[in-house]
Formats: sequence, structure tokens, C-alpha cells
Amino acid sequence: MFQLLLSGLIIGVVSSPTCPSNGEEIKYGTKYGFYSALIVGAGAVVGDAVILAAILLWLMPFADSNSMIITFLWLFGSAVLFYVAWGIFKEIKTVEGVDPKAKSIGVKYPFKHYLKAFWTGAAITTFNPFTVLWWMGLLTPIMNDGESISMIYPLAVLSGALFWFVLLAVLLYLGEKWLNKRRRQAILLISGLAVLGYSIYFLYQFIIQVFHV
Repeated sequence: MFQLLLSGLIIGVVSSPTCPSNGEEIKYGTKYGFYSALIVGAGAVVGDAVILAAILLWLMPFADSNSMIITFLWLFGSAVLFYVAWGIFKEIKTVEGVDPKAKSIGVKYPFKHYLKAFWTGAAITTFNPFTVLWWMGLLTPIMNDGESISMIYPLAVLSGALFWFVLLAVLLYLGEKWLNKRRRQAILLISGLAVLGYSIYFLYQFIIQVFHV
């Protein structure tokens, strides 16, 4: 049981840096500070949990007989990520308008701001086709185990993912003094390009599956 728990934690930590929601967490962290970045990460983990629940309760057996649902997830995910990437690129122009008080960990923003941050992180993960396919691939080998044992692994993976997003928020906060205007713009540009790359790749996968290229 301990080995299963440890393996899940490690997988959750090492796989999370490849998630497109990292780009949005970096954007919020460099512009609004620690709490905003943390909430984006929390939203991403909740999105993972939603997909996990959907797969366990419904999607895995349904997707086996309805491949089109995965096909259109690629298209929908591409659209969501393109929108997110566009928003990140727009933020590059307004970096110099960052409130200096954002460096303080105690700065609070309106509830709508945190709600948007949470929803953004959750949406990016929930509508990411990789999330669906990854969880299905992760769960398939353990579906035949006992119910009480099988849930240890996915819950450990979620915990590992949460650890990564908390760590990223902490690193962004600690590096705040180092993140001057130019460096913030460079980080946002890299983050936006990474998310845009995912968007293009998802669209490419959709085209391949529809036209059998």
C-alpha cells in the first residue's frame, strides 16, 4: 500500500509541470501574487478530480463504444487552450501595470477575481483531452483490483499534483523580486507559447482522427 501511495505521489508531481494550466498559474502569479497562483493550481487539481470521477462512473465504458467523444474533446480542448493562450499574450502588454503591492502575500482581491482564477485552472484541466486519456491509461491497469485498494493510487496522484501547484506558487512568490518587467514579459511569452503549442497539437489530433490523415 505504501509503495502504491508513493508511486502515485511521484507520478502526480512529475506529470503536473506538463499541464497547460501551469501557464495560467504563472500568469496569475507574476501579475497578482501568491494566492491567485495558488487558486489557479487548486482549480487545476479539482479539474483532475472531476475527470477522475467522470471516468470511474461513466466515461471509461462509454468511450469504448463511442470514439467520437474523444475526437471532439480534442477540438473543444484546442479552442479552450487557444483562448487561454490569447489571454496570456494580451497580458504581456499590461505587465508594467502590476500593482507593486502584489508582492505582498497578504494582498486580497475581490471574490470574482479568485473565482475566475479557480474556474480558469479547472476549465483548462477539465477540457484537456490529455487529462481524459491520461487518467484512462492510468486507471485501466488497476480497475481489476479491490475497490478500496484501487482508489489509493489516483488519490495519491491528485495529492502529488496539488503539491506541485503549491510548490510553483511558492517559487513564483519567492522569485518576485527577481521578476522585473522584462523577465515577467519573457515568462508570460514562454507560457503563452507553451499553451498555444498544446492548442495546435490538439487541433492536429482532431484533424487526424476526423480525416484519418
